Amino acid sequence: MMVIRTIFFQAYMWIELLLLMFVWLRVQWANKFSTREKRDALVDKIVRNWAKRLLFMAGAKVMVTGKENIPEGRTCVFASNHQSFFDILVLLANLDKPHAILSKASIGKVPLIRLWMKEIHCVYVDRADMKAGIEAINKMIEVINNGYSAIIFPEGTRSKTGEVGEFKGGAFKVAQKTGAPVVPVALDGTGALFERNHYWIKPGKVNLAILPPIETCGMGRAEFKELPAKTQQLVTDAKSAFVENDIK
Repeated sequence: MMVIRTIFFQAYMWIELLLLMFVWLRVQWANKFSTREKRDALVDKIVRNWAKRLLFMAGAKVMVTGKENIPEGRTCVFASNHQSFFDILVLLANLDKPHAILSKASIGKVPLIRLWMKEIHCVYVDRADMKAGIEAINKMIEVINNGYSAIIFPEGTRSKTGEVGEFKGGAFKVAQKTGAPVVPVALDGTGALFERNHYWIKPGKVNLAILPPIETCGMGRAEFKELPAKTQQLVTDAKSAFVENDIK
């Protein structure tokens, strides 16, 4: 059953991406002739609905808490743990709107997907190249300054065990340089959907917790230095709470 679902999911994803090319052309028209607000609303609707449909096809039942913690009318940096390819779909579908993602460079080479990644202002980073990493952070700072929120995965890679790895400080410089609040995000269950089944999709429950924002404006150097570890601990605690609640 997992094999059939995975094949069907892959086929559906690529066929829909091909069909969405007609809508992408409409977005290009909006880029030139429409207002920014209308253009963004169009892109947000398309990307959010695409992500929701794929989660439905995968059999993912997403439980969301803490949406009230998203700062209203302000740009922010969502800092999430990373378990799976499905993390991106869950966040695109269930935050207040799809946001720019600081993503690994290989994603930017995937046909069709990269077109929509560009429309939500995603930035790519080559983690093996320090200079390229600095350039990526600067580009993401520009995205924030242009009024768009961002999603970062501070672990730098997906956790193979499901445990929350070390949150590295580099990505948090986006918040430091822009004064945007950091919103910790905890995910659990996405790894069990896919990667831990030898890359076969298995339906299951996904928990997403959006935690209260951490203000960075006016934060001192010592306090900022502790921010990655503080955010990591908050995400780890929230993830542990998911497990405890499931056991109960």
